[in-house]
Amino acid sequence: MKELYNNYYKESFSQSKSQKLDIKTFRLVARKYYWNYQRFFKDLPKDIPILDFGCGVGQFLFFLKKSGFTNIVGIDMSEDQIQLAKKMQPTLNFEYTPDSFAWLKNHAKAFGVIVMNDVLEHIPLEQLIPTMQIIHTALYPEGRLIIKTVNANYPLGFGGRYMDLTHTTAFTDKSLKQLLLHCSFENIICYQEEIGIYNPLFFLKKIVVYCVRGLLRSMIYFSESNWPKIISTNIIGFAKKP
Repeated sequence: MKELYNNYYKESFSQSKSQKLDIKTFRLVARKYYWNYQRFFKDLPKDIPILDFGCGVGQFLFFLKKSGFTNIVGIDMSEDQIQLAKKMQPTLNFEYTPDSFAWLKNHAKAFGVIVMNDVLEHIPLEQLIPTMQIIHTALYPEGRLIIKTVNANYPLGFGGRYMDLTHTTAFTDKSLKQLLLHCSFENIICYQEEIGIYNPLFFLKKIVVYCVRGLLRSMIYFSESNWPKIISTNIIGFAKKP
């Protein structure tokens, strides 16, 4: 599987419009991050050390820099993405980490926040618990963990699960909470990933999305299942280290 990361951007990410390597795309993605993530960062000092674990081409660090954070680093096991990230934002700290476990062991209690956007779905099931345990050790006491991953409860979400050969699993809010509880995290809350309202067109889109989600929730409930709380394509999870 590791060979798929050798040319990961070229073979996978380059097919997505949201991963285009230009400032306009980075700004659009940062706008969505701000809408969904500002609640996690608004009360933090700007010099708090933040790790973007699985940073890809650096879109989240672009958001963090734009938000005024200064002590930020991104790591990834895909060398081509790290090279592209450095090319896009040469003043920021990106590191190629073929052995993320060893890197994190060398950074015990080093970070106040660790972010894992679109990472968990790539991790084989047998490695999930060891990965989250080493993430736990890299956080300060009371440090924050923020996760975005594929939502298995979303009825139309098969594309998210199978869009990439390196995806191995998907999560519900319950299974994500189970994983984090097992790895000694607390104050766990799961959120929907929401569409921001940036102009009248997005306001109309949000109304349509709200109606579609209501219909999907009803279909799930009346098919003799529980009423789903989160029905967006992705789940956003928040947790703290005690």
